[in-house]
Amino acid sequence: MQKLLALHGHTLNGAVMRRELAFLEERGVELICPDAPNPCDDAMVDRLYAIWDGPRQPAPHRSWWFASDDGRSYRGWEATRDQLFPILASGSIGILGFSQGAILATALAAMSESGELPPIPFVIPIAGRAPRSDVFTPLLTKPLATPSLHIWGEADHMARDTSRELVDSYAASTRRVVTWSGAHTIPQAGAAADAIVQRVLD
Repeated sequence: MQKLLALHGHTLNGAVMRRELAFLEERGVELICPDAPNPCDDAMVDRLYAIWDGPRQPAPHRSWWFASDDGRSYRGWEATRDQLFPILASGSIGILGFSQGAILATALAAMSESGELPPIPFVIPIAGRAPRSDVFTPLLTKPLATPSLHIWGEADHMARDTSRELVDSYAASTRRVVTWSGAHTIPQAGAAADAIVQRVLD
C-alpha cells in the first residue's frame, strides 16, 4: 500500500486534510495527516479568512511555522522538523502539501537532496510557493531532482503566481504541471484530481 504524508495549510489541521483527500483513501492510499505542532491564535485565523474566501474550517487551527515579515525566519520550524523527521525516516513516503504544506513539502525535498533526510519518491505541491527561510534557501540554489507534480487553480488569487514560480525550483525533466479552474483549495475531481491519483499510485 502506498503511503502519503499529507501536509495541511496554515490554520488548518490533519482532519481537514484527510477529508479533502478522501478520494485517495478510497483508492487504497494510506494517508498520514498530522496536525502541525504550532497553535494559531484567533487573530491569525481571522487574518487568513479576511483574504481567503473559502469556508472557515473547524479547530484545531495549527501551523508548521510562523514566518517573519520578510519570510527569512520561520518561528516554530524546529518543532515541525522534530515531528516529521521520524515519519520520513520510517520508509519510502511521498509527500503532498497544500498551501503552507506545499512550501514545507519543497523544504523537505530540498533537505532530502542535501542528505538530511532519506530519498523522497515524489512531492505534490498544491497552491504553494518556494520556501523563503534562510534555513532552506541555501538548499535551493539548483533545481530539485525529486519528481514533482505541481497543482494550482487558475482562480487562486492567493497562490497562483507563486505556484508558477515554484515550478522553477524543480528540474524540468522530473516535474509535471496540471492546473484547474478552481480557487485556493484541493481539486476533488477532474483532470487535476486524476493526476494526483496517478502520481501517488504510480
